[in-house]
Amino acid sequence: MTRSACTRFFALAAALALTQFPSTAAACTVCMGDPNSRFAGASNAAVFLLLGFIGTVLALLVAFGVTLMKRANSPLPPHAEFSQSEAQTGAHS
Repeated sequence: MTRSACTRFFALAAALALTQFPSTAAACTVCMGDPNSRFAGASNAAVFLLLGFIGTVLALLVAFGVTLMKRANSPLPPHAEFSQSEAQTGAHS
């Protein structure tokens, strides 16, 4: 069997096993239980906390990209411009 055939076989076997054991595949108490329980509130808070972390990381990546774009479009300072022109012409060897 090839690798993809093995993967499909095990995925099918896992799906069949879950259909044979419905208690294993039941939803958690947040979805099917009491929405006013402490567990439901804690799970909701954890989900929003993780969404906040993801949003923060994405915002930092965007800020880093904007910073790189601004630095790439800004002119070189005079001392850096002078040293680059020397390096290109080979005048100071």
